[in-house]
Amino acid sequence: MRIGIVGTGNIGGTLARLLVRAGHEVVLANSRGPEAVAGLAAELGERATASTAAGAAEPPTWS
Repeated sequence: MRIGIVGTGNIGGTLARLLVRAGHEVVLANSRGPEAVAGLAAELGERATASTAAGAAEPPTWS
């Protein structure tokens, strides 16, 4: 499942880590832009992407 998380502080960051560990894909965003969450996305690996808040809110594309 693809899950968008807006806000990557203590709660959002912990939630992202747990979701990735559980096998989900996360799209991370905060008010400062994608470059501010790029470090967390890199830490979480290929299942995490840094984006804007609008990008995190987009529904997934099913193929």
